[in-house]
Amino acid sequence: MGAPQPADPAHPPLGSAGQGETVATTPLDRLRRLRDEWRPSAVTMGRPVFPLAVLFGLNAVDELDRTAFAVLLPDIRDHFGLSDASALALVAATTVAVILIEIPLSFYCDRRKRVRIATIGAATWALFSVGTGLAVSVALLVAARIGAGAGRAVVTPTHSSLLSDWYEPAARVKVFAFHRLANSVGQILGPAVAGGVAYYLGWRWPFFLFAVPTVVFVLLSLRLREPVRGSHERMAAGADDALAGAEDLPERPLETMRVLGRIPTFRRIWLAVPFLGIALFGIPNLLSLVYEDVFGLNAAARGIITAGIEPLQIVGVIVSLPWVSRIAATRPSFLLRFVAYVGVVDGILLVGLAYAPNVATAVAVHALLAASIGTLAPAFYAMLSLVSPPRVRAAAFSTMSVFAIPGIAVFLPLIGAVSDTYGIQASMLVMVPVSLAAGFILSSAGRTLEADIHAVRAESVGRVAAATTAAATGAVGVTAPGAG
Repeated sequence: MGAPQPADPAHPPLGSAGQGETVATTPLDRLRRLRDEWRPSAVTMGRPVFPLAVLFGLNAVDELDRTAFAVLLPDIRDHFGLSDASALALVAATTVAVILIEIPLSFYCDRRKRVRIATIGAATWALFSVGTGLAVSVALLVAARIGAGAGRAVVTPTHSSLLSDWYEPAARVKVFAFHRLANSVGQILGPAVAGGVAYYLGWRWPFFLFAVPTVVFVLLSLRLREPVRGSHERMAAGADDALAGAEDLPERPLETMRVLGRIPTFRRIWLAVPFLGIALFGIPNLLSLVYEDVFGLNAAARGIITAGIEPLQIVGVIVSLPWVSRIAATRPSFLLRFVAYVGVVDGILLVGLAYAPNVATAVAVHALLAASIGTLAPAFYAMLSLVSPPRVRAAAFSTMSVFAIPGIAVFLPLIGAVSDTYGIQASMLVMVPVSLAAGFILSSAGRTLEADIHAVRAESVGRVAAATTAAATGAVGVTAPGAG
């Protein structure tokens, strides 16, 4: 594929566009094109596939524990005698606690070897997944969920940052999409296995079972090697191999937030995340409550439906993300608008699912919801990877969670309280204004995104060049101003 020439010669191209590609004219042609788009070497644009495969596996087994808890939440609620509000408050409290762990961890990830941190985190969530199954009180359950979540907290800062440094900008939409397909794999296997095992053996057993595949991928991750931070950004800005391969100096935590806060696009995203957070963190738990409280489905039925629907999430990603990738290669601002529109549609679909007249209609709406919601995270993370300064990239991904705390802490308990008072169907109406607010704020950031991407790349080259010159002349303490 050739890359289009930028209109402004001072700015290098933001990605490679699909020039000279064969136009698909029949359904068979389109299927062949999709097959070619998703060949592993095409996804990574010729870079090694093994790192992506290992992170895919770790991301998939992470979902087993998380989705098992979501689909079994009604059983766990009933076992411990909790109300809907208390059960959702438990989800909110443990989610917020994990976020508070993830943030300082992300600053550490920007200064230390991320591969090692990712491996230790995976081993930790396997241990506490077993602890969830052993919990005999609400306090122990909360502690186990915080522990499992603390292990999973390494995924966002380490996986996202590592993928950004292993693979070039033009490949990232599909790389992140492939990585996020692991969530769908986990969301297919997790509910199906958890629901079936819980139906016959009780809700505790799935958490023992799911620790086993995690250990397998922990062992595989020991073969991964740490990449250089920001080398692809510096090459895109015109740096030579020596300059691109040099390491940038890390920032202190407070300066990390200042660097990110100086980027206009980041400020808008931070404002949108409290509203977007419900879609990213709360929907699986809400769906389980809707299926039980409205349609009276048990754990096995919920698991089968969720597992049966999740392949459509994979279909949505496979069909739409190559198209998104091609547009974003020359117009990265499209990523923000895409996320905004999908978020609004998903909020409306969730209300439609809750008010469906029967299970069949609910499942049909759920299918549409799954096909669209799976595209949110890959597009969002690819966009973050482009606008994040490489030296603070792990924190850039994780600070999204900090700004999600108000939404999680306020909206999830509010939805639970409305559910206890008026029913779960009425509580879903809260999702409409929330998703509209997220969409409006995100779409407004599109006009600053491309300028911020250029600024981040130029700044990375300038910082490394200054540090290299300082090292050669014996100077100390050379720094450069933040991007944006």
